Amino acid sequence: MAMTPEAVHDSPARVLPLIADSANRQLLERWIDDHPSYESVDFSGDIEDADFDVCILDKGAFQEHLDALRAKKTAAAPVLLPYLLLLPESGADIIESDAGQLADNVVTETIDEIVSLPIQQAELNWRLEALLRLRNQSLTLREREHELERQVDLFEKAQDIADVGAWEYDVEAEEGWWTDEVRRIHALPDDTTPSPELSLQHFHPEDRPIVEDAFETAIEECEPYDIEVRLIDADDNRRWVRTRGEPQYEDGKLARIRGTMQDITERKERELDLQRIKQAVEAAGHAILITDPKGRIEYVNSGFEETTGFTQAEVVGKTPHVLNSGEMPDGYFEEFWNTILSGEVWAEEIVNRRKNGETYTAMQTVAPVIDGDQTHAFVAVQDDITERKEREKTLERRTQAIDEAPVGITITDPEREDNPMIYVNDAFVDLTGYPREEVIGENCRFLQGEGTDPDKVAEIREAIDAAEPISIDLKNYRKNGTMFWNHLEIAPVRDDAGAVVNFIGFQQDVTGRKERQRQLEVLDRVLRHNLRNDMNVIRGRAETIHAETSGEVAASAETIADTSDRLIRLAEKERQITELLREDPTRDQIEVRDRLEDVVSSVGSEHSDATIAVECPDDVTVEAIPQFGQAIEELVTNAIIHSDSPSPEVTVTVTRTDETVRMAIADSGPRIPEMERDLLEDQAEQTPLYHRSGLGLWLVKLITARSGGTITVEENSPAGNIVRIELSR
Repeated sequence: MAMTPEAVHDSPARVLPLIADSANRQLLERWIDDHPSYESVDFSGDIEDADFDVCILDKGAFQEHLDALRAKKTAAAPVLLPYLLLLPESGADIIESDAGQLADNVVTETIDEIVSLPIQQAELNWRLEALLRLRNQSLTLREREHELERQVDLFEKAQDIADVGAWEYDVEAEEGWWTDEVRRIHALPDDTTPSPELSLQHFHPEDRPIVEDAFETAIEECEPYDIEVRLIDADDNRRWVRTRGEPQYEDGKLARIRGTMQDITERKERELDLQRIKQAVEAAGHAILITDPKGRIEYVNSGFEETTGFTQAEVVGKTPHVLNSGEMPDGYFEEFWNTILSGEVWAEEIVNRRKNGETYTAMQTVAPVIDGDQTHAFVAVQDDITERKEREKTLERRTQAIDEAPVGITITDPEREDNPMIYVNDAFVDLTGYPREEVIGENCRFLQGEGTDPDKVAEIREAIDAAEPISIDLKNYRKNGTMFWNHLEIAPVRDDAGAVVNFIGFQQDVTGRKERQRQLEVLDRVLRHNLRNDMNVIRGRAETIHAETSGEVAASAETIADTSDRLIRLAEKERQITELLREDPTRDQIEVRDRLEDVVSSVGSEHSDATIAVECPDDVTVEAIPQFGQAIEELVTNAIIHSDSPSPEVTVTVTRTDETVRMAIADSGPRIPEMERDLLEDQAEQTPLYHRSGLGLWLVKLITARSGGTITVEENSPAGNIVRIELSR
């Protein structure tokens, strides 16, 4: 007989050192003997015969005695018989020793705790104490279960006195027992031999699987049940019964199923009679009315009175026609009656009239109440949505304003994975070039690209995670790959409870402003640097003139003149750039061939040794700012003056597609330095190192960008460069 919880606390805990390794077993036995709170159990026979409170085993013992250990634990249930498995760190292959069962079953069916060796004695003691505490708790729980069984027995005896029948089924003997009340419910004679099969055949055929499944679950899985089902007695009377079943244990094994059976037919019939009222009550808060099959009103609730202004006394016996506003379209009511008379539910909006003559809009749901094949009532539920419809109209107007706003507007749903966009307006589509159907359901990060600052992206993410508004400028990319500066403002939208339900974003192309800011910064830096250097040259030459009195005077004077000319040209480019930045870009249709001829004439007059060839079809136009010709002139001049040939050659080739015009300025001179190439292609950070590029290429880049074009630079063959500009037609 197992010890009581009190006895366990008063005696040493019995520990079975089931260790295959003899040296480890001896160490463990000595450790157990050194602890007065533990008693070592000598294992010399079968595990089933060993009496212990906790077992410590290693890998070898686990593999040898797994089945016996599992059987021992099962026999002890519901009392916990804990097992502690010691494994070396390299012993994880034991998982394979149980044919795949270890990973699924070992913790819950056999082993209660697994620890890795080596282990400190203090930790071993702590783990044993924890397992023993669990065992003591299970012993206490078993005693409480026994007490509960006694109380259940007393309760069941009390039920015998009441109008409740009791029954019992002996699992081992496969025998049943009924009280007289159970026999009466079945309308069976007193000498009837009870059995589950006999009772089952009296249940309604539709409910029989429910009873059978509940009883089998109680037998196989020891699960109690409490169900209400129909029963047809021996006199062919249909009853409603409540039947309960409770598994009972003896010595840890299922011994019997005890239960009760009560005739609840009258209660069930009352419930069915009250079902129509229950449906109305369940929909409380809306206007509810119940009619007979002919549509005459039998009942209305207080919500109906509040909504319509009619009292129950004023409408009972009449039809819902008293609410007719005359505003419903032809055929509405015909379709309505066809629907509900066919047994289907009607759910549509309706415009009704209150008693005071005002109209209101309601979402009306009408359902037939059917018993068998007969419809004996209709239940109508009206939800007054007049205010909602007004809000919808207001929202419609606001939505239209948002749709037509001149800035890109997006709305996202943070409740959905990845906070996708659920709305974008037309300005967003125009700004990004992405069709609406491609972006709905996506996160807005698809606008980011290689040049997008990850730190700014992180700032946006942090603001969204913190549900805080943010305003930031971010480099984004349109669908066609062109970059634009996006002034992005994001704000959380909260409901009445303060919870964030959406994020709204405002997106505005501020590329022009950003470029003006950047260019002005670069202009200032470059101009100051170049002027400083050139002034140093002037000063140096002046000092030379002052110091020298020989023939160097003439050379120095010439140098001074050249430097002065360079400064003048630099100042002129600065002026051109400043004018561009001061004005908002205005694009016009420009005849490309005429403009190229002007460039050839102007540059050719200053560089008579150069050859400038133009290959351009007639009637080619581009959309560009008026200064477009200056950019071409700058590129052609740059190719000539940097050529290492006494007779430089430059070719300007123009091709066109359905949507764009492409210009290629090709030369055979030295390769354009990487710094200048990066500057033209917008690949360079604006650092002080870029002062040496001068202002000419900045002017080219600025004019092209403001014309909506792009620039690329590549090597010419066999030598030289090709600068390509692409503009819209």
